[in-house]
Amino acid sequence: MPRRAGQAAAPDGTRIAWTSGGEGAPPVLLSGGIGRAGFVWARLAAALLALSLALPAGAQLVLGRPYDPSFRWRTIETAHFRVHHHEGLAALAQDVAREAERAHERLSPLLAHAPRGKTEIVLSDDVDDANGSASPLPYNTIRLFAVPPESLSVLHDYRDWLRQLVQHEYVHVLHLDTTAGLPAAVNAIFGKLWVPNAFLPPFFTEGIAVVHESEGDSAAGRNGSALFDMYARALATEGEFPRLHEASNQYLEWPAGNVPYLLGGRFMGWLQTRYGPESLAGFFHDQGAMVWPWAPSWAGARWFGGKEFPELWSEYAAVERAYAEGRRAAVAQRPVTRARALTRRGGRTEHPRFSPDGRFLVYQSRGLDDAPGLRKVSPDGEDLGRIAVVDSNGTLALRSPREALVAIGEIHEEHRLHDDLWLVDLESGARRRITRGERATDPDVSADGSTAVYVRRTGGGGMALVRRRLDGGDPRPEVLFDRPGAQIFMPRIGPGGRIAFELHEGGRRDLALWEGGEVRRLTDDDALDTGPAFTPDGRFLLFASDRGGIFNVHALDLGSGGVRQVTNVETGAFEPEPSPDGKTLVFVGYSRAGFDLAAIPLDEAAWLEAAAPPPAPAEAAPPAAAEPLPSRPYRPWRTVLPSFWLPVLGFSSEGNVYGAFTAGTDVLLRHAWSAQGWWSERWSEPAWAVAYQGGWSWPRLDLSSRRDFDLSRGPPYRMQRVSTWADAGLTFTWTRLARAFSVRAGWSGTSHESVEDPFPQPPPPPEVQVDDGFLSDLSIGAVYSDARRFVRSISPEEGRTVSVRLRLAAPELGSDWALSRARGSAVQYVRLPFTRHAVAAVRLAGGVADGTLGWSAPFTLGGLGELDPLALLPGGATVASDQLRGYEDDVLRGTGFVLGNVELRAPISAPGYGVSTWPVFVRRIHGALFLDAGDAFDMPGELSLAGHALSKEELRFSAGVELRVELVLGFYLRTDLRVGVARPLGALLGRGRAADRAAGLETPDAVFYLVLGPSF
Repeated sequence: MPRRAGQAAAPDGTRIAWTSGGEGAPPVLLSGGIGRAGFVWARLAAALLALSLALPAGAQLVLGRPYDPSFRWRTIETAHFRVHHHEGLAALAQDVAREAERAHERLSPLLAHAPRGKTEIVLSDDVDDANGSASPLPYNTIRLFAVPPESLSVLHDYRDWLRQLVQHEYVHVLHLDTTAGLPAAVNAIFGKLWVPNAFLPPFFTEGIAVVHESEGDSAAGRNGSALFDMYARALATEGEFPRLHEASNQYLEWPAGNVPYLLGGRFMGWLQTRYGPESLAGFFHDQGAMVWPWAPSWAGARWFGGKEFPELWSEYAAVERAYAEGRRAAVAQRPVTRARALTRRGGRTEHPRFSPDGRFLVYQSRGLDDAPGLRKVSPDGEDLGRIAVVDSNGTLALRSPREALVAIGEIHEEHRLHDDLWLVDLESGARRRITRGERATDPDVSADGSTAVYVRRTGGGGMALVRRRLDGGDPRPEVLFDRPGAQIFMPRIGPGGRIAFELHEGGRRDLALWEGGEVRRLTDDDALDTGPAFTPDGRFLLFASDRGGIFNVHALDLGSGGVRQVTNVETGAFEPEPSPDGKTLVFVGYSRAGFDLAAIPLDEAAWLEAAAPPPAPAEAAPPAAAEPLPSRPYRPWRTVLPSFWLPVLGFSSEGNVYGAFTAGTDVLLRHAWSAQGWWSERWSEPAWAVAYQGGWSWPRLDLSSRRDFDLSRGPPYRMQRVSTWADAGLTFTWTRLARAFSVRAGWSGTSHESVEDPFPQPPPPPEVQVDDGFLSDLSIGAVYSDARRFVRSISPEEGRTVSVRLRLAAPELGSDWALSRARGSAVQYVRLPFTRHAVAAVRLAGGVADGTLGWSAPFTLGGLGELDPLALLPGGATVASDQLRGYEDDVLRGTGFVLGNVELRAPISAPGYGVSTWPVFVRRIHGALFLDAGDAFDMPGELSLAGHALSKEELRFSAGVELRVELVLGFYLRTDLRVGVARPLGALLGRGRAADRAAGLETPDAVFYLVLGPSF
């Protein structure tokens, strides 16, 4: 359920940069797995579990991100739910528990399903976002944030934000939990693993939730939203309506990440209207029995008139086009507003503010092609460039022509994401903090720049209107208005110190006015009235309203109370901003490309009669006082126990092996663990791999232990029992929305014990002989990254990633061997000037070692290896980062290495090609020219592996070209299929190809390869 926000974000603006959910394996799958080719079943099963966990239902926000370790949690248990909440949320958690039971009572019959166990709900107030997520694995879980949606959120059309949020997420639980047939039988044996409904295109998953989120109220929820209606009408009338395969996959154009909610909700609603309310539930029940889950037409045929989804989609698209043309014709019955475009950036362009002298406007832009931030534009539409990057929020007011007061969201105390106020210099972009951890948003500034008003989130869903001095007077904030249940948005200061704002109360969003300590409603109806702004003379309050079904700018006469319609647009008009001289009106308009700024003369004579707003809904009777539900301290053991198991069967160097794999995590992600155990038939001994990760502390703790059997690391070669008794680490993190830095310090202790006599072989040289022993190994690693990619990017295109790792084993640490390793890498990305998304990417890497075991090389360089389909799965292997393309795998070996890679990457096309609802989608095609240079060498005094020391004359070069096809697999997994040709160039600074021949490297003139996985 997306909102505005961060840079490293989903296409609609959903904040994901800070979290790891959906981007990799969740913590239930920890390191320490078997990882041998003979154990493909174990690896495949573990990866499929990770894939299921990563499939989003709602926004996948917190899976993998620990909650603030300082929180203290309690649990409320009801007949069907356990609601977990931290301090400060007791009252809201009581409401959540009652709303959840209400949702179960209503929705379970509609979807003809009731989960067997209790659904876990986690309620937190650590993120200034209205959002939620749901997952069926490893158990039914809902996660909710305790913040109401902001003014122009796609979620802003609600009666009760908490009720709508709970209903939406519980639909996901009921839908995804529905299984039958063979999947249900398998789950009965192995635990809950196989959830066929989770493998549908996301528009099914989100669509059914949107249909039911508003309890059938056609005037609320996203299917009743004028904002979503506008999105759909623009798609239907401006260009080709999205095809079924485009809607099924990751959409590259606006409205991008909102497409599953927008088209899914409307398509599911159309199906339900046409084929009856039982059709959707029946379809999802049949889909829940599908062994092959990616063919929904098979399950849907008997519920939707025997038609397959491509035919149904075509009929639905025709209905959308006819409806949109009808609305356009209706608008044309009166003079249509023809505005002058000021920006053409699309995406999210919002919050326009004139400078006090009228020379320019500042606005927040969140486009599809670059970083979000504050931008300037002149009144005649000249782009004056970006002022500053603002990754989250961006509501603003101008204090002077040189300074803006801006609400900026940022990581607070490492585990929270809060909004605060900053003063931003409009020339340099430099910022100065005004509040710290106050959760302040939606600022405005008085005409003389001395005073600010803003909205403060007070916790537990509460909001307050606050005033603060900016001119050096008393800096303490003053609460002007704070009423239980009242939600406040977008305050604006008018002449005389009056403050207009949006007030959501009693199930509707109206305009209100604070004056002299009193608050009164200015509108009182069922229209959404948003974005107030006073005209310079104070006569009128301009605002956007969806009365009439389309958002238009309206003017409220503050003397008479009359309302007139200022714009008559075909799509929508929002956030009116009059010029200081009162002659021009700038507003946020809409087209298929997204939101942009537009301007018209502010001419009262051209205003129209306003449509009558729908009447205010009847005030609901206050609920009867209920006894508080009992709560108790949180107990992790209820959810941390294993909920599944899988057999481990295979063959490896250990012969036949038989065992089992299981894992678990508690619902607060404080304790995550995995365990595998197997019996080696050959050695008649058990082996294991167990791991634990803690999210209850900072730094985070990880522990693992492992035993298996492997070939000795040097001669005399024999099989050994390799037991890592403990591998422990502490990870320290310092995170911001646009960058992250982490350090892990760890120790591992591993014993190597022979389990058979050495293989027949000549006696090894003493310097490479490896006896049994114990390796005690200290390590420290650090990673920093501020690399960014955007919706239409083909790769990261700005910023850098730097990593360093040091390892040390010495007798002083209890080790039988003395070894040390140091390696590091740095990658820099630069968008090429005058291009949209062409990128220069440079990677430098190197490492040195002191000591080695046997002939084992500390470092190797070479090509990319073979195509590995399992690399697609979460936690699967990826292409090696140290690439010397054109040479064989690991062909260069040494106790040191250096490497440089340079790539010029450029987009070719974005075909967006797919077939119906098939789970394979060709999203983009791009290409790269590359030059690689590197060598592995011998450190002084070390074993001769390379046969030479570091020398520029020995550097191997290769060059080539790759065609890269960006694939989306299973609707969620994005990867690159890379087809390349590389030419080994030999030692260009030395003997060229002759150096390769002299070293016994049989390299052809050109090497063709096919690999799966991104480049660096």
